[in-house]
Amino acid sequence: MNKGFGVTVTVAQPGSGKSKTAPLVVVAKDERDAELVAEKAAGPNSHAETLRELTDEEVREHGLDLQAHGSAKALPILNL
Repeated sequence: MNKGFGVTVTVAQPGSGKSKTAPLVVVAKDERDAELVAEKAAGPNSHAETLRELTDEEVREHGLDLQAHGSAKALPILNL
């Protein structure tokens, strides 16, 4: 069964030595799967870290479909 997870993903900017971090909510089977989904969504040179599993209320608030494994939504700010 899929669950919602709050994840941060960091993408290294090639050549600049800088990186950008963004918060995401993702639908996945477990914490490691959530990290893989986020890394795939962010592309190469990315690393994700799962913060926590979302509550049922947060899943509804973010409009996540738990049947849609692998879906991800970027958040404007980290508020998990």
